[in-house]
Amino acid sequence: MVLGLFLSGCSALRISTAEGDSKPIAVGIDDGSEAQPSQDSETPAIPSGMSQVTADLGPECPIKVQLAMDGQWNDDLAYDSYQLYSRDNGAIITVNCYEAGDNTAQSVVASAQEQTFGESGSSILEEKTGTVTGGQYWTVHGLLAGQEVRAIDQTDSVLFGAVAGISDNGRLYKVSVEMVTLASDETTAELFAQMLPTVRFADQGLDTPAFS
Repeated sequence: MVLGLFLSGCSALRISTAEGDSKPIAVGIDDGSEAQPSQDSETPAIPSGMSQVTADLGPECPIKVQLAMDGQWNDDLAYDSYQLYSRDNGAIITVNCYEAGDNTAQSVVASAQEQTFGESGSSILEEKTGTVTGGQYWTVHGLLAGQEVRAIDQTDSVLFGAVAGISDNGRLYKVSVEMVTLASDETTAELFAQMLPTVRFADQGLDTPAFS
């Protein structure tokens, strides 16, 4: 399976992974029938069967990034400022955190809004913007045309994402979580719709679209 991923700046990375090489991520599973309560009133309850996970982004990223997921995600690749999770059906989640070249948190968000759905045939379906301590964020659900660098196997895909510009100790960071699966994969898309509201940046919950 070959995945097209978008990393810092404008460079693209293509990664080949074999299912046999993937290692399961160590995620605890809630065996109760009711959802777990959230850590505070800003975030919804964690969906049943999922646990909150903190991405391993290394010492270069001072911004904590968390989201809920179940035990079927593989922890395929991780290095400073980057984490990749994948599912056996080809769906992926990428987490990035790096020092931004933009001057303001607003410009970090504006650049992401301009670049993510840039190809003809791509479109934003639902989105929200808001503020967190030290910055601004954007949450989005949209369709990616097959030509987009984030699309899976050059095939029309669906994206659920959160991007923020956050300042820490005088430095501005771009932080993002992007969940992508094929547009035909309604089951995983429904899972992503449950997961996106659990994303937290720097221990702060984000406002997400009311998915239709």
